[in-house]
Amino acid sequence: MEKIKDLLTGVEFTPTRSDQRFATRENQIRYNNLKARQKRSAKAEIDRALDTNRNILRRLLNDRKEVIKSYDYLSGAGFNFGISTHKIEREGKLLSCVYEYALMNIKDEQFLITKT
Repeated sequence: MEKIKDLLTGVEFTPTRSDQRFATRENQIRYNNLKARQKRSAKAEIDRALDTNRNILRRLLNDRKEVIKSYDYLSGAGFNFGISTHKIEREGKLLSCVYEYALMNIKDEQFLITKT
């Protein structure tokens, strides 16, 4: 059988299976953990901002069905308006969502916050 290079270490080895890409199971685990860490690291800044936004909206809404807050209030609380998870259309208006919470600009920098 032909020798191949381990994807993690670059060491040549003779595979025992046709689909084997690593010399040892430990190398495969380390390689996949490194890839997962790189992926988490690349997303970390946005995930932190989304988490902060969600916590602010959750705290403001609490047990209420909806609440109105100003742009200044939300900004002062640390809300990042540039980051959302998705947009939905409701009653002809576009709502910016952060997970299960939605913001709709209703008038003069006033935002209606609801749970979707």
